[in-house]
Amino acid sequence: MPDPSRPVRRIMVVLGMTASMLFLAALILSSFLRSYAPALIHMILAAGVMPLIMAAMIYFTPVLTHSRAPSWLVLILPGLALIAGAGAAASLFWRRDLIVVPALTAMIAAGALLGWIWQRARTMLGRPHPGLAWYQLALASLLLGLLAISLAAVWPEHWAALRRFHLHINIYGFIGLTAVGTLRVLLPTVAGYTDAATRVRLQRDLYPMAFGALLMAAGSAWWVWLVWPGLALWLIPLTRFAALLVSRWREPVWGWHRPGASLGLAVPGLMLVLTAGGLHAAGVQPSDVALPLFFYLFLFPLVTGAISYLLPVWIWPARNTAAYESAVQRLAWGSGARALGFFIAGVLAWNGLPGAVYLAGAVMAVFLAQAIWALSARFFAPV
Repeated sequence: MPDPSRPVRRIMVVLGMTASMLFLAALILSSFLRSYAPALIHMILAAGVMPLIMAAMIYFTPVLTHSRAPSWLVLILPGLALIAGAGAAASLFWRRDLIVVPALTAMIAAGALLGWIWQRARTMLGRPHPGLAWYQLALASLLLGLLAISLAAVWPEHWAALRRFHLHINIYGFIGLTAVGTLRVLLPTVAGYTDAATRVRLQRDLYPMAFGALLMAAGSAWWVWLVWPGLALWLIPLTRFAALLVSRWREPVWGWHRPGASLGLAVPGLMLVLTAGGLHAAGVQPSDVALPLFFYLFLFPLVTGAISYLLPVWIWPARNTAAYESAVQRLAWGSGARALGFFIAGVLAWNGLPGAVYLAGAVMAVFLAQAIWALSARFFAPV
């Protein structure tokens, strides 16, 4: 019998590896193309992260709604997002005024995906998992960010403010809400513990954090004082989450070779990123530090940690083969050390010390080598 989830799992493997390679490429190119920083940022966020998040939403939505596998029309949306992301990076290399074309393309992909998720939630039997609402508000945030940058392209006198809104609503609204909502569910699975309060926390924290993301984006663009209540709405639930990880769930999460370590460190990493963002809004922290901190302290540990656990699951969903066990061991090895390497790179960047980008690039290269090593288990499984 054919496996209906196989197409989306294959897409996840391709996009997971593509995102990791784009991360490494952007880190390498940043040393030579300093004047093209916006294009390199879009290599990471638009071409790497956006399609991967959309594919992850497609992968998890049937599970959260107890529904059938997606159709091929839905499966092409991450590819459309990848084209849009690559187009955004290319336009920022050559002609910024063309950014509206990939922005509108991404809006089509995001709008279609949001409509599909809403339809699945509306037609399912029973109530959907509360994590699904995090996906919906994350996509709504992405649409707001894409609309803002589209308006900026045709309204150049407001480019700076709309660009800041675009950046922050995408970081905290799209990526942030998706990440926190997924972490609440994925981290217990990865680390092997059960948190009975997950559903309650997802329901309680969503709307305050979504409103907080909107406040931080509007504050960064127009009214700086809005940043502070937005930060509070994020830091309070994240502090509760982090406190549980270092107290109640310390044993299953933390360890040099535990797959949950990288995901766990992304939580305090995001708290530091938020703190740095507040200092930047107050004029204390320089603007060129904020995005490297987001990458090193949060995004890279998050994505590499998730891929470390999910890559073998995507390839061997039955999880009962020697090849699966071998891939799991290869990716879990040094997970805590990789996370610590990204964290140290973030600390170096925060203090303006040299070497942050090289350390982060070396850690990402190690992760890619491990991922390729793990994929080789498909063809050279141990006997």
